[in-house]
Amino acid sequence: MKRWRMLISVIAALIIVWAAIFAVDYIRCSSLRAPLFVLPVDTTLQDGGSGRYCGLGYTVDVNKYIDAEYGMCINSVEMRMFGRVIAASVS
Repeated sequence: MKRWRMLISVIAALIIVWAAIFAVDYIRCSSLRAPLFVLPVDTTLQDGGSGRYCGLGYTVDVNKYIDAEYGMCINSVEMRMFGRVIAASVS
C-alpha cells in the first residue's frame, strides 16, 4: 500500500511539472514569444533561429528575421500537439 502511494505521488508530481512547462510555452507562443522548454529538431536557419523545435509532447515552428534597427525579431510562432495547431501568433 505504501509503494502505491509513493508511485501515485511521483506520477502526480511529474504531471504537474509537465503541465507547468506546457503552460509556460503555450502562453509564450500565444503572445508571439519564443518558447523556453524546447530543443531544435533539425538545423536552425542563420536568421536568428527560425526552425522547428520539439517540447515534451508538442512541436513549435518559429519564423524569425533580423531587422537592422531592432535586431532579431519573431515573425510567427505556431505550436502543435497531435498534429493540430493549439496556439499561433503572427506579427
